[in-house]
Amino acid sequence: MKKNITKFMCLFLFIFLLTGCNGSVTRNIRHAGFNVGGKFICNEFYPKDKEDTSYKKILFMTGSHLINTDGDIYELSLSKTYQDGENCKDADTSLKVKAIYDNSIIKATDNKYYYLGGQREVPAYSEVLTEDRSYALINELLKGEDVLKVQTVDSSAGLYYVLKTDGNVYANVVISPDRNSLPQLISSQIVYSRDDYGAYIEDFNYAGDSLNTFVRTDDKLFRMRVKNNEECSKYADISCKYEMEEDPIYVQYRDRIITFNGSMLITDYKQIFNVAF
Repeated sequence: MKKNITKFMCLFLFIFLLTGCNGSVTRNIRHAGFNVGGKFICNEFYPKDKEDTSYKKILFMTGSHLINTDGDIYELSLSKTYQDGENCKDADTSLKVKAIYDNSIIKATDNKYYYLGGQREVPAYSEVLTEDRSYALINELLKGEDVLKVQTVDSSAGLYYVLKTDGNVYANVVISPDRNSLPQLISSQIVYSRDDYGAYIEDFNYAGDSLNTFVRTDDKLFRMRVKNNEECSKYADISCKYEMEEDPIYVQYRDRIITFNGSMLITDYKQIFNVAF
């Protein structure tokens, strides 16, 4: 009997300490500019304990899909779970991702391009054929073996940001010289340098002067913040001033955060946080 009571007390103490620890993390992340959201249940991406290193790691997370560091694709349902109680499931495809373009087109390990999600009469994970009017542009942006991620910045100006394996993000201008010519790379220059951010850049998002703009390395996060939030949110004649700065909360809880995609942060205790300010 005493042994059972002792076990119960130890279990209770463990749960109490864990809950208290998580509560402290939640409170500090909220104070850093995030709102508490729902739970994210996707057990493959959570360590079983502090010593577990076998769990899957997230590379890119869109609103509808998740891609792990092995290139595997998962479908997401954040508003409600699937029948097994999880918010993710293996995608019905054997494709493995090498690069992603605007969270909607992927380059697979067979060096062909595929739709990540369904588009009108085109099913998800179907190949982008050369007859597609966007194929030439997609090919120009994704054909390089060193390309990891492409994001459209200004399609009318032909401006795209490209993350490469060298750890830099490039501003590439790709346009057609005339109506009868294929899109061509006109210029390329580094816009986010690994030297400026102290390490190889692993992910980024560009949304202009917006809280969703960020640059992430292995151990640091830099995101756009409003420097005069109190004034610009109060007065109509004061514009908000944005500045990219390092987020200390990410460094503090790096081992507790499993992903950040610019709008959403998820911790190892399955809590979702949404960017607030």
